[in-house]
Amino acid sequence: YENNISSPNSSKSFSLTVPPCKSSPWKPNENLVGQCPGDLRPNPSAPTLSACATTCCQNPECISWQFRRDVGCLQGKDIRLGQEKDGPAAWCSDHPPNRWVGQYLKFHKTFHGDELGMTQEDEGEIRRRACDDETWNPKEQIGQCFGLGDVKAGEPSRSAEACRKACCKDEKCGAWQWTEALGCFYSKGMHGCQGDDGNEVKFEPFEGRRKIVEGRKYTDKRGKTWQQQLVLET
Repeated sequence: YENNISSPNSSKSFSLTVPPCKSSPWKPNENLVGQCPGDLRPNPSAPTLSACATTCCQNPECISWQFRRDVGCLQGKDIRLGQEKDGPAAWCSDHPPNRWVGQYLKFHKTFHGDELGMTQEDEGEIRRRACDDETWNPKEQIGQCFGLGDVKAGEPSRSAEACRKACCKDEKCGAWQWTEALGCFYSKGMHGCQGDDGNEVKFEPFEGRRKIVEGRKYTDKRGKTWQQQLVLET
C-alpha cells in the first residue's frame, strides 16, 4: 500500500496550534504531514483545523485526522506512519508532498489512451518509448504515487535516468518515480497518484495527529520502535 520512504528531512513541525485531546492523547512528537492515500475521509462539518482535531477527539471511532486548506478536514481510523509495520493496512507518508519525476512503462488509460490514443495492444511500444533515451518522459507523473515499495538504494537513486534504466532492466517493472531528496522507487505499478493540475496547494504539507492506540508497538520491519523525525521550522 505504501512507498517505504525514510528521510531525515521527512517532516516539518509547524507552528499551528492543535487542541489537545485529554481523553485520548495525540501520539507525541509527530505530525501527519504527508499523503494518506484513500484511508481518511472528509468531514465537512469540521471546517477548521481546530474543529477537525476537536471532533476527532470527541469521536471514539476517530483515531487519525489531517487538515489542509484545499481538502479541509480528513478523519479516519488508525493508520501506520512511515516505516511502521505493526498495525492496520492503512498507511500515511511521513514526509510532506514533494515534486517527483516518473513514468509508466505499461498501458495507463489517462496517459496513453486519453492523451495519445493508444490501447492495451500498444503496451510493447509504450515500454519501448518509455525506456528510450530520446523518447522517455520523466515529467509524465510529477505528483507522488504509491505502491512502489522500498527505496532502491545505490545506483538507481543517483538520478532520474538511473532510476528509469533500473526499472527498464526489470521485466516486472511497470512504473517508477524519483526525487533527489528520497531516491528511486519502482514496482509493477503505482496508484493513488497526486497528479498536478497547477494547484500549488497540493504540494503543501498537511497538519494532523493520531491517538495512541493500546496494544500498538509502533515498530518497523526489524521490530524496533520507529519514530518520525520532525524538523523544526526556523
